[in-house]
Amino acid sequence: MSRLTASDDSLHPPPGSDPAWTETCWFSCGQPGIDLSINVYAFFRANLGICSLAVYAWDATGHSPWDVPYGRCHWHLPMPASDLADLSLAGLRLQCQEPLMSYRLEYEDGDRLAFALEFRGLRPPHEATVSPRGGHFDQACSVSGWLRLNGKEVTVACLGMRDRTWSSRSDERGKIGAAYTFGNASADEQFLVVTTLEGNTGSAQGGLFNGYLVRGGVKGAIVSAERRVTSRRRGYPLTIALVAEDEHGRKLAAEGTCLTRLANQALPGTFAWMSMVRWDAGEVTLIGQDQECWSPDMLGPRMLALGEPG
Repeated sequence: MSRLTASDDSLHPPPGSDPAWTETCWFSCGQPGIDLSINVYAFFRANLGICSLAVYAWDATGHSPWDVPYGRCHWHLPMPASDLADLSLAGLRLQCQEPLMSYRLEYEDGDRLAFALEFRGLRPPHEATVSPRGGHFDQACSVSGWLRLNGKEVTVACLGMRDRTWSSRSDERGKIGAAYTFGNASADEQFLVVTTLEGNTGSAQGGLFNGYLVRGGVKGAIVSAERRVTSRRRGYPLTIALVAEDEHGRKLAAEGTCLTRLANQALPGTFAWMSMVRWDAGEVTLIGQDQECWSPDMLGPRMLALGEPG
């Protein structure tokens, strides 16, 4: 039985006065063909009375925040008067149309970027952990609507992902290297794997949130996984090999080609290479992302020293 309720589409009351109490709301999708990705990330610190909003549109023309087609980070905004289920924030309007299933996002920033997108869950959310003191869930979605980028209008019809997190999250956390890796083909063919990184290889560790595999419409929890970057350029992944096994004994072997990437400093304590990825998994091709995340203390001595894998 699900521990989630409609109230989990809203902001959660902080359980205490901890200034690091954090709530996040993330929506992302990638349009094949033009290989254009959209990323919307809202970040709330209710006990400090502030929040932020990051919106990016990126493709193969660039990967730095200053040379992607669109990048905007709004920092130190006051906490909104509206609730997260019906949010207006720095040009973004987010409305929950059906609890835990359907959402409408509208955004406008002059002539640079505007969109109206419908995110609808392909399946119910995947619950990693849910409690008053902390929670995280993920949901693969179909995405439809339109987008106007620098004067050019695009029809959006693709798959994407959203997630929600609420917990205490300090900006001082260190020694973090993790990858959030997913692929979606349909409601019946999906995967999400979270691995802990050591150099070019990452593995799932017992007791951590490791992800799921949906095959033939049947979902199973990931019990083991390995993510290996097989080629890089200037630090960012080009190709990735992923192997995993779920609780039903089913094995996943996927070869990922990174179509685009974004150098994303989403939080003071986290840098990520966010790559749009085409996954070839036998008879199934999936579209998704690979987010390779590093804390600042790991970024220099480890990531920049990786170079080309041997």
